[in-house]
Amino acid sequence: MRRSTFNEVALKATYRWEDPETGRARQESKKFFQTVNPFNKNAQGQQKTIKEITAELVKEREAWLAARAAAQGGQ
Repeated sequence: MRRSTFNEVALKATYRWEDPETGRARQESKKFFQTVNPFNKNAQGQQKTIKEITAELVKEREAWLAARAAAQGGQ
């Protein structure tokens, strides 16, 4: 059986805040990733490039950070 390994494109985001109840520093991290493979296609039906994947991951990361900030009350 043949095994294929695809290159991963990843970004990591860390949201830091101070817990209002305890005053302790807190953080939450998340990894955003996609692989460069023939099944990961763009709207035109072509394989996504690393640049396209990175642009999508940046948008996803920024949306996650904004949602975390809103959930924490904008701290």
